Parts: sequence; structure tokens; C-alpha cells
Amino acid sequence: MTIAMPVVLGGMLALALAAFANRRSAHHAVRVYATALIVAALIYVAFALIGRASGAWLLVEMGGVALFGAAAAVGRRVWSPTLAIGWAAHVAWDLALHRSGDGAAYTPWWYPWFCVGFDLTLAACILTLRVAFGALGGTHVREL
Repeated sequence: MTIAMPVVLGGMLALALAAFANRRSAHHAVRVYATALIVAALIYVAFALIGRASGAWLLVEMGGVALFGAAAAVGRRVWSPTLAIGWAAHVAWDLALHRSGDGAAYTPWWYPWFCVGFDLTLAACILTLRVAFGALGGTHVREL
């Protein structure tokens, strides 16, 4: 399997999630995108536990949950473009920590590439949602 296949599949799954998220309201979509960002970080904790990663790497992954959880909270409650930033930043987390080295030892080879497609597609969907509701430019999410 080439790198292209997981990237494309990740993008397709992100579009399906966006269709679900956007079916009701902007508030619903923001909640779904925020929750999904936390879940994306938790998946690496699960990989670390299943793959019997060292305690140090488990702490790194828990730090990721805290980091992306904070982005989700800010994106949900203060400034929704933070969600797009969080999803885009998750790509760096995927590639920098899980494509090679110790993080790759417990992460399936294809998963970081899947996340590239998923994360970037969701970031774009979040920005599109902001434009569709006329709130681009820092409007507080509760004003949508």
C-alpha cells in the first residue's frame, strides 16, 4: 500500500464526519470537531498502551491529549478557528512523533498518513463552516 491510499481514505472519512457534524447547526459542528480532536489525541494513548510503549512515551501521548484538549476547549468556547489550528497542528504531531523513532514502534505505519488526510480535511471543513456562517475573523463562537 502506498502513502496515497491512507491519505485519501483519511480525507474521505473526514468528509463523512463533516457531513454528520454540519447537518444541524454551527454549534453542533463545533462540538463534534472539538470532541473529535480529543479523540484523535486519545487514539495515540491507546496505541502506546497496546504497543507497551515506555512510561516516558505514554507521558508524551498524555501531553498530546492535554495540548489538543486545550485547543478543543478554546475552539469550542472562545474562538472556533482554534479548532482548525488544532487539527492542522495535529498533522505535525502525527508526522514528527509517529512516522519514525520510538513513536513509530507502537503506531501502525499507515496511521500518521491517514491522519494527514483526515486532519487537514477537517481543518479545511472548519474554516469553510466559518465562512458559510459569515463569522470568519474571530467572532466568538456563541455569536454564530
